[in-house]
Amino acid sequence: MKVLIYGGGAREHALAWKIKQSPLLEKLYLYKPNDGFAALGEVINAENNETLAKISKEKNIDLLVVGPEDPLVAGIVDEFKKVGIPAIGADKKWAMLEGSKAYAKEFMQRNNIPTAKYEAISSKKDLYSVLEKFTIPVVLKADGLAAGKGVYIATSRIDAEMTLKEFLEGKFGEASGKVIVEEFLEGPEISLISLWDGNTLLPFIPARDYKKLNDGNQGPNTGGMGAYCPVSLTADEYKNIEEYLKKLEQALKNEQADFTGVIYSGLILTPQGIKVLEYNMRFGDPETQPLLMHLDSDLLKVFKMAVNKELDKVDLKWKKGQSFCVVVAADGYPENPKKGGAITNVEQIIQNHGVNVFFAGVKKEGNNLVASGGRVLSICQSGPCAQKYIYDALLELDFSDKVYRKDIGEVSLQKKDCTCDYE
Repeated sequence: MKVLIYGGGAREHALAWKIKQSPLLEKLYLYKPNDGFAALGEVINAENNETLAKISKEKNIDLLVVGPEDPLVAGIVDEFKKVGIPAIGADKKWAMLEGSKAYAKEFMQRNNIPTAKYEAISSKKDLYSVLEKFTIPVVLKADGLAAGKGVYIATSRIDAEMTLKEFLEGKFGEASGKVIVEEFLEGPEISLISLWDGNTLLPFIPARDYKKLNDGNQGPNTGGMGAYCPVSLTADEYKNIEEYLKKLEQALKNEQADFTGVIYSGLILTPQGIKVLEYNMRFGDPETQPLLMHLDSDLLKVFKMAVNKELDKVDLKWKKGQSFCVVVAADGYPENPKKGGAITNVEQIIQNHGVNVFFAGVKKEGNNLVASGGRVLSICQSGPCAQKYIYDALLELDFSDKVYRKDIGEVSLQKKDCTCDYE
């Protein structure tokens, strides 16, 4: 198969790395990769989605794999459908489950999928009357796409009023022209990524990501500072997840969701049971990195079976132990990350510690890669002592502006020796 991967983050680097391992792959093409992984395939240049679809048809590309959310919402899959190329990704209609929080809430209401109580607001004149319906803390969410940063938990009434005004006045442009005001839910969170082929919902193992910038879940929200999988859950929690998946699959069937792609369920395990925090219509970043490291199946073969509506025949295989991913961001992230800092010894830390490095916000200057965005790279490993290898590599990483969390995963690494008791 000839495969095109769309996107230039660590998630797309991980997808390219995994798909390159498949014996089904004839040739890999990349669209908008960063300089850290552009050498993994042939780079295609196109000024818009329509042209990209046309070029892909001329190159006899068999499959499009879309990484980020923006092109899905813009209708990239619909353009490829016009030229007869299947995609792993939602069409424009179903991408709205991520493109609009209000759309997603309405979908959940119609299908009795449990979620937080909410109100949608698009005018400042309704601000006080809407907030009166909620207790503090309260959650404020930009309705549209805000690069993972459009969620704010207000801890006082004044804080809620001021932030809601900022949102409605365009803090995130059109994305916050409408805001979802939502009750605050407490409990551990789970990222549940599933593939959908129009008939069958195939879940990956549960993962957990870390949205806050600093250790102990402190600081501002980010696009994600790390992740691990699988998550330790009780038998009852796994049973509740299975029941939720059946309900979601039936909802998709009821609404005749005829796309082939990814559904990311952001779940919270409350004392009242599982509730949905959000839907994304693509692989999560950074959850994709540890999930693909932990996956012991041929991902491209799974994608091919999805396109053929054969996910009911797929039995995903997973490695033993756990897989971890720690994101390295640039100092100042998420508001004002420093750019231009050189990253000089990646090959050395890979060799010394056996880790995988997936690049995100980097570009090439001379012989070096330099930081060009907020999240710069992900360091990942799977299996016994994986965390120790990752954090040893991070200490050694020669990038002076590096910022990362030191508490990713279920096992503390404050002591020097790795006991590997979670194997």
